[in-house]
Amino acid sequence: MPTEPSPLRRRPRQARAQERIERILDAAEACFAEVGYDGATTNLIASSAETSIGSLYEFFPNKEALARALADRYVDRIGGLYAQLVVDMPGVDGGQMVERIVSALDQFYREHPAAVPLLNGRLTSPDLAHAGEIVQQALEKGIEGIFAARRPDIPAPRRHLIASVVAEIARALLVLADRVPLSLRRSVVKELERAVIGYLLQAAPEPDRQLHPHPQYPRTPSAGV
Repeated sequence: MPTEPSPLRRRPRQARAQERIERILDAAEACFAEVGYDGATTNLIASSAETSIGSLYEFFPNKEALARALADRYVDRIGGLYAQLVVDMPGVDGGQMVERIVSALDQFYREHPAAVPLLNGRLTSPDLAHAGEIVQQALEKGIEGIFAARRPDIPAPRRHLIASVVAEIARALLVLADRVPLSLRRSVVKELERAVIGYLLQAAPEPDRQLHPHPQYPRTPSAGV
C-alpha cells in the first residue's frame, strides 16, 4: 500500500465521488497508453472520462498527480499478484517459479498498459520520475520478497540487486511484447523466461537443484528462485 501523501487534492466523501475518481484514472490510463504521457492533456482525459475539466481539477491538481495516483493503484495490484505467488510457492521448483513470476508480470503489463510510459519516463521526464519510480520499486520489492523467501542465504543487498536486474529485464522485453502482433506475444514471453533463467543461473546458482521451466528446455542446474 502507498505510504506517501496522497496525490489527490481532496479525499472523496461519497461513493459517487470515488466512482468519478476511478473513472478519471481509467481514462488517464487509456490516454497515457494510447497517445503517451506528453500527448495526454487533462482536457483529453476529462473528455474520455465523460466528465468536466472542473470535475477533474476538483480532485487532481495536474497531470503529474494523475500519474502518481495511477502509480499508487499499480502498487496495490502488483502487491496482489506477488502475494498470490508467495501463497503458491511451497513445492514449486525454481524454473516453475520463474514461469509464474514472468506470467504475473505479463498479466500486469497487459492489463495496465499505462505502466509502460510511467516506467520508461521515469529516467527522462521530471513529471514521471516519481510515479515511475514508485511502480519500479513495487516490481522490484515483490521479486526481492520471493527471492528472500527461497534464498535467505544470499545477503540482502545482493538479493536487492538481483531483483532490480530481473525487473529491468522484464520491463524491456515486455515493452517489446507490446509491439509485436498478439500471436507472437507468447514467444516473447518465453524468451523473457529464458533471459531471467540464464541470468539467475549465473547470479545465484544452486548446483544441487534442477531447473526445467518448460518441457522444451534442457535440464540444467537451478537458478536461485
